[in-house]
Amino acid sequence: MGKVFGILLMIGMVWIGLELFVEGPTRAFGGAFASILAPDADPHEEALSTPRRVGSAVARAHQENDERRERALQE
Repeated sequence: MGKVFGILLMIGMVWIGLELFVEGPTRAFGGAFASILAPDADPHEEALSTPRRVGSAVARAHQENDERRERALQE
């Protein structure tokens, strides 16, 4: 019984960790702990987590590269 409890506890901790990593601490679990973790944060401001910020930066870099390529082809 102890092994089952340990495995379930580890699965729960992995889920909590992934939720915090992907969504960020203020948006994890539907924002349930946002007022505790960041009481002075603006609720309308979108605070992106690390993976989402990286994804936005990559998308922006691809867009800038496409724009440079288009300008170079037009000249």
